[in-house]
Amino acid sequence: MTPQHHIIKETSETLSRLLQDEFKRNGYKRVHIVEQAPKPDAIEGKLPAVSVYLYQMSIDPEGYDSTPASELVEVPQPDGTIKEYFRRRRLWVRLDYLVSAWAQTPEDEQLLLGLIIRVMTENPELTRDKLKGQSFEDDFKLNILLSARLDEGTLARFWGSLNQPVRPAVQAWTAVPILPEKLEEFKRVQSRQLEYKSITDPRVSEAGPNGVISAGLPPNNPFGKKLPEPPEPATPYGKKIELGGTGKK
Repeated sequence: MTPQHHIIKETSETLSRLLQDEFKRNGYKRVHIVEQAPKPDAIEGKLPAVSVYLYQMSIDPEGYDSTPASELVEVPQPDGTIKEYFRRRRLWVRLDYLVSAWAQTPEDEQLLLGLIIRVMTENPELTRDKLKGQSFEDDFKLNILLSARLDEGTLARFWGSLNQPVRPAVQAWTAVPILPEKLEEFKRVQSRQLEYKSITDPRVSEAGPNGVISAGLPPNNPFGKKLPEPPEPATPYGKKIELGGTGKK
């Protein structure tokens, strides 16, 4: 089983394989994919080539307060049961890629760039079966988005750091989670104890259900007991008068 922190590496490999498969499907079978900075020594001897370069990462782009501090995880056990654990929430990492094309002529480079843009727009979401590696969760989907163009100053500094003239490139980004390994066992409430007290007579108190019901028996209502009826109110004259007889002396 691949450790989950390999997800950044396997995301880059997924994007490279996606482009490689689409190039072959469209007749570009000799295009090399380079997963490193587009320097002359990395490209030399591999033309035509496409550089898929992870040039920037940002940790937790949505902010810590945007998601809960922890999450509930279900872990299958060897005996077939499921145990629940608490885990610190996943940390999302934004990955920014710069994709550039290299060929013998500018025309060939532009053809490759056009195909790269089409592949990115036709595959905005990659399902689990298209993801390379085992670091992704079974229901995970990788979203690929194209970014607006970089400003001229940023482009000049980037290519200048590689001793290269400014070249056209496609900027795309995605986000993947880093999952903590530390788990804390979570136990759900198995029973509850309720207590009933009368607000008019503090002497009346009963214990409620404990959540355990014997098999085959209906649940008993501990509050179904009829409370004693209050005594009859006394007459205004303090004595009850019995009426009867014929009324004759």
